[in-house]
Amino acid sequence: MSESSAFPEHDALHAAARGEDLRAAISTLRSRGERVTAPRRAVLSVLAARADHLTADDVAALLGDGDVHRATVYRTLDLLAASGVVSRQHVPGGAARYHLATTGGRRRHLHGQCTDCGAVVMLPPEALRAAGRTLRAMTGFDWSPDQSTFSGRCATCVDLAR
Repeated sequence: MSESSAFPEHDALHAAARGEDLRAAISTLRSRGERVTAPRRAVLSVLAARADHLTADDVAALLGDGDVHRATVYRTLDLLAASGVVSRQHVPGGAARYHLATTGGRRRHLHGQCTDCGAVVMLPPEALRAAGRTLRAMTGFDWSPDQSTFSGRCATCVDLAR
């Protein structure tokens, strides 16, 4: 259900200020004219309670049978992602993973997944700003990597390969 915990700094980012992030997510939903229904609150609460990134099936399993229908979980996650309240990460070869979006720029980061061990590592967005500017200058394409997970090798696996 969870990603590798080989990178505790990544988990710590998501563990900090969970209650604050839940309140901010609910406030953001309301400010965008969305209702805060019991299923939406339940899905947000599950995401706020976890430091790891969850698939829709993980969220449904954590909610338990009968509380929120699995199809409702999927629809709710889609709405929350479209509203910017939840971040959706597309993981190569796997199901999309979700976590509460950060507020006010706090703890903003991108994700990289190690192709050797599967660990998920945080990547600072500022490291990719120049690449985004270059891509835009060359092609006119305005790159938004926030929902992507980059593939590569983590530092541990690079060191092991030496």
